[in-house]
Amino acid sequence: MRYFVSWKLSAEDKLAAIWLSAGDRAAVADAARSIDEVLRHSPESAGEQRDAGRRILVERPLVVVFKVFPDDRRVDVLDVRPFI
Repeated sequence: MRYFVSWKLSAEDKLAAIWLSAGDRAAVADAARSIDEVLRHSPESAGEQRDAGRRILVERPLVVVFKVFPDDRRVDVLDVRPFI
């Protein structure tokens, strides 16, 4: 069963800024698509558990922080940053 993936507006804005400043924009776009796909299908096992029910996932060149709401079959992407 699939999950609905929602990016917080501030995370979308950060993703756009990362993409605009990237030397390899295709890599950023590919990573964002891959993140969406992973979170749609298996968010509860993706990445690593963090505090307050949050999880972190690295998909180079991006890192996302997200929260899973299994009862609602929803994932909220809370933050994104470049992988350093």
